[in-house]
Amino acid sequence: MTGTVRAPPASRRSRATAIGATAFLLLALPFLVLGVFFLGQMARLDLRCEPQAACVLTSSSWLSQAELGRYAPQDIRRVDVARSRSTRSGAAPIFRPRMETTSGVQPLAYQWTENEAEAAAFADTVQRYLSGPRTEGLHVFRDDRRASLRVGGAFTGVGLAVLALCLWLAARTVAHLRTERTERTKRAERALSP
Repeated sequence: MTGTVRAPPASRRSRATAIGATAFLLLALPFLVLGVFFLGQMARLDLRCEPQAACVLTSSSWLSQAELGRYAPQDIRRVDVARSRSTRSGAAPIFRPRMETTSGVQPLAYQWTENEAEAAAFADTVQRYLSGPRTEGLHVFRDDRRASLRVGGAFTGVGLAVLALCLWLAARTVAHLRTERTERTKRAERALSP
């Protein structure tokens, strides 16, 4: 059986486009929420130390920044490298620099790395500064936001594209509603005229 595909009657076009706009809005929301979630990961850690003053540890994402703590020189016990021992057989150890303070242990990197030398060099830089005369300032950071930018940007981009399609369908719905209202008005006027 062959047949032609017919467009919906003019009185139903607004309903079809409204359903489509709603569906695309519901599709866009999870992408936008996940995009903001990934872009909001606090994956950059900065440690700023001023001469003879407290060190400030901050964490930042692509969207915000927060202070994790202020530590006087006597509050910092040591800076070393944490090593994770995986329970999986054959798994490579991973490393992350950390700072042990009187209030607990603070990681100095968001992500673990397989490169022990890199983590040790970072920890040694901070430890040497804290052990020295502290006549100059120190600013070190570890920025692991690149992965969250790729994933968060992709989710946000898809979400915005789907949202744009949703808005276009909503505009089409309004146009169809105006056309349907005009057609109903014309039919009513014809029915009333003798």
